[in-house]
Amino acid sequence: MSELPQSEPLSPEAFAPFGTVLRRDPVGEPFQNVHIDTASRGWRVALLEVSAGPLRRVHRHPDTEECFSPLHGSPCIAVAEPDDPTAIRVFRLDEPVCVRRNVWHEIVAVAQATVFIAENAVVTGEPFELATTLAWAAEGRVDRAPR
Repeated sequence: MSELPQSEPLSPEAFAPFGTVLRRDPVGEPFQNVHIDTASRGWRVALLEVSAGPLRRVHRHPDTEECFSPLHGSPCIAVAEPDDPTAIRVFRLDEPVCVRRNVWHEIVAVAQATVFIAENAVVTGEPFELATTLAWAAEGRVDRAPR
């Protein structure tokens, strides 16, 4: 068993290869579009309960983007670009993100967490089982960074 990469703070610049951090402009209008997907064929929302544990697989969706928003606990999102599912980076999921199509991803946590998900109503996916399970380092506990 290997260790998960150290979690990184979430920023629009660092997350750009994988998707968008969903932030509103604080000086803009009260209602702001932060992400639009014109290819959507209906959509759904879901709640995901994430148990503490290692990362065993990632998956991707060729037909939909997927939005994740933390609700409870300190979840992280493991992501990798389409051409290398083993080049995993881990970000603290302390604000909403939208993962692009074909980006490898999985939600992970060091303790129970709940995540809100919005995606197409019908989703196809491709799993990738990691050759080596990636576990949290003993000192790799994730705490929310101050905003």
